[in-house]
Amino acid sequence: MKRKMALLLVLGMLVFCFTGCGNSNDTSNSSPSNAAKATGTEEKPYEATVMYWASNDPRDVQHVEDSLNELSIPDINVKIHLQPVTLGTYMQQIQMVLSSDDALDIFPIFGSNAGSYIDAGYVVNIAPFLDSAGSDLTDIIGKEDIKCCSIGDFLWGVPTMHERSNPIGYVVRTDLLKEAGFTADDVKTMADMTKVYAKVKELHPDMILYSGINNLTQPLLQSTFDPLGGGNFGVLLNYGQNTTVSNWYESDEFVSWVQLMYDWNQRGYVSKDLAVSADSGESLIKAGNLFSFTSYVKPNSKQEKDAATGYDTTILQVTEPACYTATTNAGAYGIPANAKDPEKAVKLLNWLYKTKEANDLLNWGVKGVDYEVKGDGTIGFPEGVSTENVEYHQDYGWAMFNQYNSYVWEGNDVDIWDKYKEVRDKAIVSKAYGFTFNTEPVLNELAALTAVTDEYLSTIAAGDVDSKTGLKELNSALYAAGLQKVMDEKQSQLDAWLAKK
Repeated sequence: MKRKMALLLVLGMLVFCFTGCGNSNDTSNSSPSNAAKATGTEEKPYEATVMYWASNDPRDVQHVEDSLNELSIPDINVKIHLQPVTLGTYMQQIQMVLSSDDALDIFPIFGSNAGSYIDAGYVVNIAPFLDSAGSDLTDIIGKEDIKCCSIGDFLWGVPTMHERSNPIGYVVRTDLLKEAGFTADDVKTMADMTKVYAKVKELHPDMILYSGINNLTQPLLQSTFDPLGGGNFGVLLNYGQNTTVSNWYESDEFVSWVQLMYDWNQRGYVSKDLAVSADSGESLIKAGNLFSFTSYVKPNSKQEKDAATGYDTTILQVTEPACYTATTNAGAYGIPANAKDPEKAVKLLNWLYKTKEANDLLNWGVKGVDYEVKGDGTIGFPEGVSTENVEYHQDYGWAMFNQYNSYVWEGNDVDIWDKYKEVRDKAIVSKAYGFTFNTEPVLNELAALTAVTDEYLSTIAAGDVDSKTGLKELNSALYAAGLQKVMDEKQSQLDAWLAKK
């Protein structure tokens, strides 16, 4: 009891020191907001912890946090505590935080995890707050896009302003493409790459023609169908224009692709370690002995790949832009059950999406310290600053709240965000756009199916095994693991969703 009384006495003295001894002219982050001043009140700022995806652990996040609070406290009377987290540590950290009482008000969510978070009671339904605290979110994100973060009537988050469609293309060295006598106009499909590979192989017998981290070759398997959530176990073919759930691994397109990979493997076009490769295509081209790899394509892909590889690259797009729920909600932000005041947390979320200065701070750091504005309106490092010594620099727009409401880094077109929006507006939209599969009834089957694809898919996709034999074994194992049950459940839920639409 004496210890408790002593602690209370100390706390009381600290409160007195901070409130009674402060400078009356103080303009620090603890000052009341403009809104509070306008009403004659001096409400203490709401303190909010914001976890967000970061590409690296910054040398100094405090100067960004301080600058952010110079904006947020006067605007919405919220004091922000930043908690950047890299993808390498995110899953471990978020599980610990969500299952504890740790302070957290906004956190990043992979759409594939949303259902389990709802079931565990980890996330708040923000739908009731959209017309009030989150009044700008629907206009900024788009009515149809925001629905992609709903399961039934539960809105578990809002998507980041990343590209909504992910067409696939081959990233190739321009010098070798020209030497072989081809241009981008000569390649419109995956099969068209065969003639290109043949000529480059003839000119450079020791050159590896196709490689990269195996999961970066997998987009070719995931670009022309709507996966509907719950893995690729039951999909809508033809860019989601067919509403009958089908087995992708038996489709004509998948069979043709696997046969093509097997053919390339037999001809020596594919790296021998493709199935287990841990090296990115970018790093392999940079090393000087790779011609091509596959990647998602966006308007500034060439600039990104040129910088990453050190070579002039050409992007050969081979699939159409298409919008699927799983693409849009792949990266999102939501409000955890830990939030002390969900309404104020949504208000902060709304502010982060609409405030340009906030997005610039989170992605690029502090103006004049971490970046400067160039003559053409783009930004770059100030003199003497580089990636080697910059205090804060993420360049992680897809993972931030609203990259479209921020500066463009030098080397990209000033109007790049308009080009992103143009691609979205012209993309094929799946007939199931906005539908999210509730995996709860088939969790055991999905776990078993994932184990099957883990065993078979990488070697089949790399062309390491005979395509006919490999496909037969794969599909037999999938059906034995419960594929038909999952497909039937998806079809049932989709039909019910379409009937209400």
